[in-house]
Amino acid sequence: MNDTPDVDYYSRKPWLRQAAESGNVAAKYHYALECDDPDERRRWLREAAREGYIPAVCDYGLECDDPDERRRCLREAAHEGHVPAMYQYALACEDPRLRKRWLKQAAENGYVAAMHDFGRECEDPKDTQRWLREAAEEGHVQAMYELGLQSGDPDEKRRWLEQAARYGLDPARKALGCLG
Repeated sequence: MNDTPDVDYYSRKPWLRQAAESGNVAAKYHYALECDDPDERRRWLREAAREGYIPAVCDYGLECDDPDERRRCLREAAHEGHVPAMYQYALACEDPRLRKRWLKQAAENGYVAAMHDFGRECEDPKDTQRWLREAAEEGHVQAMYELGLQSGDPDEKRRWLEQAARYGLDPARKALGCLG
């Protein structure tokens, strides 16, 4: 008879909790990500964020119900160079110039959704095309579709629309049907 308790030796959760309770800030963050209970998750994110762990500052900000606290956390993490926070902070900005600045910064740092969103906000059609193309080449389906619609080259138009349609985007399928 086996006297050992059933332990999932492959689960990180018990080990992370132990390290988190011992004060390891990275463990607090990673344990939070493993929590199923939203209150417990928020508690550990808040603790790691208060200790200045930047990914936790961003994620805690995203879970805040208070919009001011949310913006504060996202701004703090964005200013520390956390690229996902740059994007999320841009989305939370009410000032269009500030929004565009943070979208551009996140896009320049390789954040694909920011490439798409920044491209849509560019006044210069060449800049729009550049950023939509970069997002599309990185797999952003909506950017593929928009790039296809905007293309003056029939072959390129078809190629991007077909690619977006392969990913299941119904408007791309309909646009392809209109091409004949």
